[in-house]
Amino acid sequence: MGTPTFYFTLHPGDMIKARILDGAHVMAVASSQWDDERGRFRVRRPPAACIASMCVDSGGFTAAKRWGHYPWDYEQYADFVRAVSRDTPLDFCAVMDYACEPAVDRSVYRTNRERIKATIRNEAACKEAAPDLPWLPVLQGDSLEERVFDLAMRLRVGMLPTAYAGIGSLCGRGVTPARHVVRFYKDRLPSVRFHGFGMHVQALDDDTVYSVIRSWDSYGWTWGRGQKDVDRPAECYHRPEESWTVYTHRMAQFYWDNVVSPRLLAPRQMVLL
Repeated sequence: MGTPTFYFTLHPGDMIKARILDGAHVMAVASSQWDDERGRFRVRRPPAACIASMCVDSGGFTAAKRWGHYPWDYEQYADFVRAVSRDTPLDFCAVMDYACEPAVDRSVYRTNRERIKATIRNEAACKEAAPDLPWLPVLQGDSLEERVFDLAMRLRVGMLPTAYAGIGSLCGRGVTPARHVVRFYKDRLPSVRFHGFGMHVQALDDDTVYSVIRSWDSYGWTWGRGQKDVDRPAECYHRPEESWTVYTHRMAQFYWDNVVSPRLLAPRQMVLL
């Protein structure tokens, strides 16, 4: 049972050394760096000197909610991945998946079955456009029945993951639903380890979930910013004398020390896989 990797999801404005912990793993999100007016990406790179590695997400939920589809093509996305990771080890880049949560724009793909099929087509197209990149498949669906459909479609076209896959439409589901989804995939894809996109961190308190999660990410480490009326520990409040950069770095350290690290160091019961 290996130790999962946690990626700090970064807004472009956070990609400076003073805001990131030394040795951190980080995630860049393509949708946050897309320029609508110019129809191209405005690349902001993480500071290579202080991070361990990075990954890239397409930002499928944002794309689905804001535009209904991806405003960039496969070649543009591949070029963005290469550009943003130019100076840094790249662990993976997620394919251009279509989120299946109820809140997304369905003007292009109305049903989740259509969205699942489009995600599978996008995976094939991303790999064809840039076979040199470490593409991560993204498993999709809002219900377990839809996730069964996704696996059936993948089996039909020979695209079932065998080693590493992302679990999409997991963000914001809460602890128990996240655990159910991960356990669902553990039972059906026993050789695969997973990346939990935006997965609730408390899902890792389940030893079975922990045993199959290879990595996960969160933007929750910045939750203190912009939530002035939310009840939270006193350490999470912005101090009058602090710059936002100092505050952001302090939030990253607080999140690592109090949320991530305790779960990586917790005693575990061995799970037979």
